[in-house]
Amino acid sequence: MSSTCRILVRLQKQHEKPVLAEFTQCVLSYFGLNDGIGKLHAQLRDNFLTLSDTKLVENDDVVVKHPNFCPVYNLTPEIITTIAPEVRNRGIDVGACMLLESSDGKILLSRRGLHLRTFPGLWTPPGGHVEDRETLLEAGLRELNEEVGLSITPKDCIEEKIDLLALWESVYPPKLSVGPPKRHHIVVYFHAKLRKELTAIAMEERTKIDPNEVLSCAWLNKDLVSAIAQSYDEDHNEGMKIDHLPPTFRALTLNANKEQYVADLQTEPLFSIHKDSASQSDTERVSTGTKFALQQLLSMSTAQK
Repeated sequence: MSSTCRILVRLQKQHEKPVLAEFTQCVLSYFGLNDGIGKLHAQLRDNFLTLSDTKLVENDDVVVKHPNFCPVYNLTPEIITTIAPEVRNRGIDVGACMLLESSDGKILLSRRGLHLRTFPGLWTPPGGHVEDRETLLEAGLRELNEEVGLSITPKDCIEEKIDLLALWESVYPPKLSVGPPKRHHIVVYFHAKLRKELTAIAMEERTKIDPNEVLSCAWLNKDLVSAIAQSYDEDHNEGMKIDHLPPTFRALTLNANKEQYVADLQTEPLFSIHKDSASQSDTERVSTGTKFALQQLLSMSTAQK
């Protein structure tokens, strides 16, 4: 049985020893990335994810980002005092997500269960925590299998490879207006493009949703994915027009008896934005980190053409 050991983040500046990241510490700010985006070097070793401004191993650099409303970036000493000591002393955890692309160019997203403690009801790629002695990629593939029943290896992918796409600094709740931080993660996004015979319909037939984790999942076409990626700026997209998109999309979802069936879900909620207070519902939208990862994926695809 896998250990429940928590995998934590360490930070290392040039010529200095790595230090354990503090829960209330903004990772990007620590490295002077005050525009909210930049490149760092990342290495998972001995159950710590070390982030550094200098090379750790070959080909270890990756883009990292947080939103401009990142709660830990905007923390004040007064707010820090309201955070319970057991939370303040948690450190920064590590998660891994898998952006899976079918051979016909559709992207798999899943909707988190409404009962989950963090980000309930949001659309994200399948993903979750990293277990004891796992690699980041192993964690992403395991979570994919556990959440939607898809067992994938690099051999199922084009050129037998899975790419490290981006890192995202994630905090829950996502805005200070909702409440002080309770969880702080660095989320690692991977991208895997499946071989020719592994179409979205073929993969849908293999899918088995875990009702403990997931409410729905869907293979979204490139037009919808592109529109979601373009809606990244959540401070200014309330008027974004989506009239050119179909009003519904095909998904697998669960009924009241947790039985899986095909349904047409409404497209509009995918473009919802953060609610600004705890009194407002925030239970269906595409997560901000997912929008950024999709943006990175589309940029990478364009560069490869």
